[in-house]
Amino acid sequence: MAIELKTYIVAFIDLLGFSAMVKHDCESANGDQKYIESLYSIYLKTKQLKESIDGLQLIQFSDSVVLAIPYTPDNYMEILNVISHYQYDLLQSGILCRGGVSYGKHFSTEDFLFSNGLIDAYRLESTVASTPRVVVSRDLVALVNPAKSPNEYLEFERDGLCFVKYLNGASHADNWRAISNAIPEELSEFPSIRSKQIWLIDYYNHKFPDNIHKNILRFQQDVA
Repeated sequence: MAIELKTYIVAFIDLLGFSAMVKHDCESANGDQKYIESLYSIYLKTKQLKESIDGLQLIQFSDSVVLAIPYTPDNYMEILNVISHYQYDLLQSGILCRGGVSYGKHFSTEDFLFSNGLIDAYRLESTVASTPRVVVSRDLVALVNPAKSPNEYLEFERDGLCFVKYLNGASHADNWRAISNAIPEELSEFPSIRSKQIWLIDYYNHKFPDNIHKNILRFQQDVA
């Protein structure tokens, strides 16, 4: 069998707090399965896209999700759209994620994966993203859009990175409700978790400066 490595756009997404989700659903005294049904439902919804988007690949294992599609400018926009709505679906279920999107040579079957694009996407997720965002490789952005002009799916961050927009609710109130599902009334006492919660609040504040929720003001006072 001759294997041909082709250029793909590849996304690696990490579900944050997955260990705690598994522990909750597996060890709940009253059998409360808070996460598994939501995660599986979102997985099935995303999997259905494989039938409507030519060449889209989806692999999910444990807390890791891999999306891949052959490289074309149109497919670049397709996969950003998929990631954007996937993140928002997770947020509505109270789940945060972070990740990376890159490109490179790639080969995959149902049970075999060999991908330089995945290695770079994983590097972005594990060493660059840091907050609940899916960072897009600068090289990929420059390849598709040398002028780096804004598009409907990308947010350019103050730290020089760009990430996939995902506050997709019909209104600012819908987006705040989704965020409230993922952030408790009191911010976490653990710095690594707390910083992610604060970033998400700041993201909302940046997107909807005319509709700052009263809880955001409380959070801001809490961290001042």
